[in-house]
Amino acid sequence: VKIVGDEILRKAVDPFALNLNGAVDILMLKVQPLGGITRTHALIDHHKLPVVVSSALESAVGINYGLVLAGSIEKLEYGCGLATGSLLSQDVAHLGINDGQIAISSPTPDFAGLEVSADRFNWWKNRIMRTAELL
Repeated sequence: VKIVGDEILRKAVDPFALNLNGAVDILMLKVQPLGGITRTHALIDHHKLPVVVSSALESAVGINYGLVLAGSIEKLEYGCGLATGSLLSQDVAHLGINDGQIAISSPTPDFAGLEVSADRFNWWKNRIMRTAELL
C-alpha cells in the first residue's frame, strides 16, 4: 500500500524543511495552496518523490492551473485528481472531460447567474483585503 502525503506540505510552516523520506511514497500537490506552479516545481525538485496533481475544489479557471502543472511535470506516474468541477453547484467556466482527460485551455470566466448579496460580496472583499495585508 502506497502512502500519499496530501496536506502535509500545505500545512507545514516550511514545506522545504520537512524530511519525507520513508514517511510518504507519493506527494499529492494542489497548486494554489502551495503558492503557484513555480513554487510547486521547487517542492517537487526538493522532495524528489513521485507526485499526483489534485485540485482543492477550484473553479475551472483554477483547475486549469492544475492541468498546466501536471502537463509540465516530466515524469508523472499516476493519474491526477482534477475532475472535481462536478462537485460545484455551478462553475464560472467549463472544462470538458473526454475519455477521462481534460485538455489544457484558457477558460474564460462567465459570472452571469453567480451574483451574491451585497453583504456577502463585502464579506469576501474584506477577507481578501485582510489577507493581502498579511502578505
